[in-house]
Amino acid sequence: MNRFFVSPEAIDGTTVHIPEEISAQIRKVLRLKEGTAVQFLDNRGGLYECNIHYLDPKNLTAEIIQKRVAEGEPACCVSLYIGLTQREKFEWILQKCTEAGVGRIIPIITERSLIRKSSDVTGKQERWEKILKEAAEQCGRGRIPALSPVENFAQALRSGIDADKALFCWENEKQTSLRSILSPIRNSVRNLSIMIGPEGGFSEEEAASALSAGWLPVTLGKRIYRMETAAVASVILSLYEIEQ
Repeated sequence: MNRFFVSPEAIDGTTVHIPEEISAQIRKVLRLKEGTAVQFLDNRGGLYECNIHYLDPKNLTAEIIQKRVAEGEPACCVSLYIGLTQREKFEWILQKCTEAGVGRIIPIITERSLIRKSSDVTGKQERWEKILKEAAEQCGRGRIPALSPVENFAQALRSGIDADKALFCWENEKQTSLRSILSPIRNSVRNLSIMIGPEGGFSEEEAASALSAGWLPVTLGKRIYRMETAAVASVILSLYEIEQ
């Protein structure tokens, strides 16, 4: 079934006033007929089962048949701090981490990041947010993950430590696993920060700074992953442990 995010203001009683952009998609791309069942999401966790109505050939509304809570949202908000990288790879991370259940993505600049200036990604925000929205619609999320402005490494260390737990995924950590940290607190953790390094990994100085700031070093296993693999795996594995 087709799903679309709309603003809460578009929902009025038993009616969804379909925005022009979505109306055009329904009419011209999907070619949905009068009475077709669709789902609208308000980005607040609410899901609306609806039937489409054509007011005229260009204007559509939807009749709300049932409202319920969207089932795709985890109870814990995972904030992923991820090194900036080349466009195709970063957009893949946005899409797949949305499917994995991430709540917020914070691009960071580290010593070994391929992209070293926030100005290098100026103008990308709108495209990135569209990728997040489409991925959230596709996979049944009730909320679109938030995309924060680019932070440098020092800023990220400060902002991420406010979570219930802040996990620093580091290839030099061999003992402490995600399970050993998350399993004892799975019923109480509501905010989790995870930091993933760039292609070349974190420097020794960065790792020392993270540990000094209170981040907990963790291993993702015996193998070293590419950064995009590590990003998706860290979100999936963390939520799996918390949602048991």
